[in-house]
Amino acid sequence: MHALSAIWALGRVTLKGGLRDRLIQSLLLAGLLFLLSTLVFSNFSMRQPLEVAINYSLATVQILAILITLFLGLNLLSREIESRAGYLVMGQPVSRSAYLLGKYCGLALLCLVVVGFLGLCAAGGIVLVRLGLAEAPAIAWANFSLALAGILAIALLLGAVTLLFTALATSAVLPFLMTIGVWFIGQSTQAVKNYLDAGLGGQETPPLLGWLVTGSYYLFPNLSLFDFKAYAIYSLSLPLQQAAYALAYGALYILLLLLLATTLFRQRDMT
Repeated sequence: MHALSAIWALGRVTLKGGLRDRLIQSLLLAGLLFLLSTLVFSNFSMRQPLEVAINYSLATVQILAILITLFLGLNLLSREIESRAGYLVMGQPVSRSAYLLGKYCGLALLCLVVVGFLGLCAAGGIVLVRLGLAEAPAIAWANFSLALAGILAIALLLGAVTLLFTALATSAVLPFLMTIGVWFIGQSTQAVKNYLDAGLGGQETPPLLGWLVTGSYYLFPNLSLFDFKAYAIYSLSLPLQQAAYALAYGALYILLLLLLATTLFRQRDMT
């Protein structure tokens, strides 16, 4: 079987399996209910209900997208390897690299479907909030779409991280904890580095702390690059240069993670 055909076939199977997963369906239903509650939460602010609605909706989409990516990504390999179901596929003329890339292809498609579905629900809630206002500013839908694209990029990056850790570990617990750690560090490194570069409250930065922060900044994915929610909330000018840089950065990082994952997975002892 041709490698690309095998990757695409495995991707479609993974997508269908993910959409049938009851956990994923439950999270999507919970997300739909959360997004429908946008009308309630937007009333918490009398002056800026539309801004609150956009912020709440995008935050809900991001949390659910990350949760779905983590839970499905952890099950892509660990569940099939533990049940030896993946051995049947790899017993066919399908390389381990094609098998792993096919799994990631399916995960990426599922992330696209999830973010797209939740994004449409979020847009519907925001429109309902705006219709209930006597005077409201126009919604910057291009900025809103860019914010959704940033959320999708974060999910795809974390999916690649999860796949890398799952390709090495024999259980799902360790990859889950390590991916959570990468997500937490990736969200924080930019702010911490900026704070230290500003002088740490007027005090001199300890060399060890500076090296640790700098090393983490360049080693772990900088997820704050993909946070465009403020541009959607306040209808700021589109940061096209920043978006292009974030796209190139994310694509390169994902390629490196998948290259490392396939290399290590080929060397893994499956007996």
